[in-house]
Amino acid sequence: MNKLPSFMFNALGLSIAMAGGAHAALQDFDRGPYTLATGRFPMWYQDFNGVTLELCLSKAVSSRAPGTAAAPGHMCTIPAEGGFNPLEPIIFPNNWPGESFWFTADASLGDRDTLGIEQYVAALEAVAGEGEIIDGEQHNFARIRIRASVPTPGMYTVRHPYGTNVYAVAGTGRRAINDTSDVGIATLNYTGALNGALGPFLYSASAPNVVLDEAGQEVTRYYTETNPETGLVEQFIGDPNIEEQVKGSPILDPQGNPQNYLEISGPGGTLRTDLFALSGKIYDNRTQTPVEVERVTYQRDGSGSRVEVFANSLRTNPTTQLPEPAASSVCYRLSLTLVGTPPGPCLPGANLTPDNNGYFYTTFTTAGAPPEVVVMTASETGGANKPTTVSRTPVDVVKISTASYDWANHRLTITASSSDKVTNPSLVAQGFGPLPGNGTLVVNDVPQPPESIVVKSAAGGSDSEPVVVAGAAEAPADNQKPLAVADVASTSSGVPVTINVLANDSDPDDDTPLAIDSFVPPAAGQGTVALNGTTSLVYTPPATNVPLEAVFTYKAKDSKGLASDPVTVTVSVSPNQPPVAVNDTALTLGVPVTIAVLANDADPENNLPLAIASVTQPATGQGTVAANADGTVTYTPPANFTGTITPTFTYLVRDSLGAVSVTPGSVTVTVQQRPVANENLTVANAELQARSNNRWTWSLDGTSNLTNANTVTIQVTSSTGTVTLGTAPVAANGRWRFTLNNSNIAPAANPTATIRSSFGTERTVPVVQTR
Repeated sequence: MNKLPSFMFNALGLSIAMAGGAHAALQDFDRGPYTLATGRFPMWYQDFNGVTLELCLSKAVSSRAPGTAAAPGHMCTIPAEGGFNPLEPIIFPNNWPGESFWFTADASLGDRDTLGIEQYVAALEAVAGEGEIIDGEQHNFARIRIRASVPTPGMYTVRHPYGTNVYAVAGTGRRAINDTSDVGIATLNYTGALNGALGPFLYSASAPNVVLDEAGQEVTRYYTETNPETGLVEQFIGDPNIEEQVKGSPILDPQGNPQNYLEISGPGGTLRTDLFALSGKIYDNRTQTPVEVERVTYQRDGSGSRVEVFANSLRTNPTTQLPEPAASSVCYRLSLTLVGTPPGPCLPGANLTPDNNGYFYTTFTTAGAPPEVVVMTASETGGANKPTTVSRTPVDVVKISTASYDWANHRLTITASSSDKVTNPSLVAQGFGPLPGNGTLVVNDVPQPPESIVVKSAAGGSDSEPVVVAGAAEAPADNQKPLAVADVASTSSGVPVTINVLANDSDPDDDTPLAIDSFVPPAAGQGTVALNGTTSLVYTPPATNVPLEAVFTYKAKDSKGLASDPVTVTVSVSPNQPPVAVNDTALTLGVPVTIAVLANDADPENNLPLAIASVTQPATGQGTVAANADGTVTYTPPANFTGTITPTFTYLVRDSLGAVSVTPGSVTVTVQQRPVANENLTVANAELQARSNNRWTWSLDGTSNLTNANTVTIQVTSSTGTVTLGTAPVAANGRWRFTLNNSNIAPAANPTATIRSSFGTERTVPVVQTR
């Protein structure tokens, strides 16, 4: 049995006290510095039981489920995705997994098409890139994932080692529950994963080796396997190649037992399993040998290639916090695969030469192309620390020989070359394009020089040089005022006009867009001016019956805020034209008749509503006429007359601005004697229907036994008072019908309709509103 040192448990009691018995997540992690040995990820994470797991990259194979030579049963979960080859040594960045783990716990149960959990994952994951491994984009997270299928909607409860989740499921079928919680995703910031639900680390309940804390309590168990690449015996808290019972859940179920199981329950039934596949490697606390690759480049011609390798092995002094050389040696090989018999990390005699200050260098030649990869391994004297292996693909040396700019002709000249004289890789000046075959790129019409030039090679090399500038830039000219040009417009009395005053303006410096800076309105009584956005003005003239010329001014401004001189806008306003009254006729059988004389009148400028300005009376003995507030007139025949009379009267119409028609409208009424027979006037329907936009449809119909020259006039009570809707003739069959569609006449609260016939018969009925 092993015992963990006491310092790991000082925080445990405090955490339990603060959590009130609830589980905490993870306690701490490696705070760095981060090296290429672990892909610049933390070496380890530690739970509150003091169990510390390192990033699991071992090639140790399970003795319980060894797999095959082509697919060995590794003790670490390392997905073979992208360009990563799990059969080769893991080396950053040339053979590094896109995903790796400090800890994983996987389980499933039931049927994924009916009731079951297709996937349960609890993991502490490292991500080095999507496809391409890119140094500087590393991130990690603590994940809990539950993907479950259910046959029936309803409330489902999932109990697992790190919590109890309740789901209201509306659908059914595969992945009706699809829940992933990833906590801590942040590039090169590894603190967030401490806040996930994961922790403490689960461990195999049947592994043969036990680790106790100082109080003699079991905190983990482990298997041992030998790493074939190092020959070291390593310790693992589980075997991902088998399913087994686990311990370590901090959650207690309703019966007070640790939730070392996975269970789903709900309307579809209950399923449970206590078998998990675990992976996690107990931290090897030996110090990692530091190594950084500074440069691996090559030169190539017809005789072959010459490769140069630069590296350093420096460690930070804990007292001074300054770098100092480690007691290291650095060797290399030219393949990802180990070399020699037995397999080793380096070629015979392939050592980099140290300068005794922590820096290393070597050079070697090849007969043809440079090697695809150079793998370096740094080891410290005495073997107390862990070796570190890193890799680089050799790149060509790019040299910029010219980077110049000429102010006189605004010309940029770039000349560069590659050290690969065999393949002659293409070169690209970043931001300016590819270099031609002669290696010199000339770019004309460059407004000003860039600070530096970067040239990149298709073979991976690059170079950066500051730009040498010849001549001097011209001093910028003073900003000139925009040129505003006078405008003219026309309108008529009371009618606003929008004037795009900037349409004919310009700026000598082309500092556009222009905008209106300010304006001065016309004199009092000549109308008003208002901004319409930033480019036009709205002039509203006064009501006038005489011609008017209004003048106001404005200033334009350029995009830098400089204003123009003021210019004028002249608007010609034509006087208000009088409305036109059109002659009308009417017929009555000896009874008063209401005539909508304005219905056929018009105004040239549409200054509505129209109104009756005045009326003249018919000749003496021909009856009387009176103007109504709703714009109609009522003609009343004389009391006693015989035969037929045709009285005439006139009226003048006035528009909304006060202009009165020049020629009066003439109204001729044919008046016949009222028949002796009594009229039977009925109203069958009086209905009202609301439309959109506060519009209304009025519909009335009925009958009369008097059909000869009989017309009914319909008046209703509206929200503004009594209004005449119009008239309807009585047909030969005795029926009459009136409909007014899409009207703006709104009804009163309890509307009524009064129907009056040409014979003076009158009926008043309620109006029913329908949908």
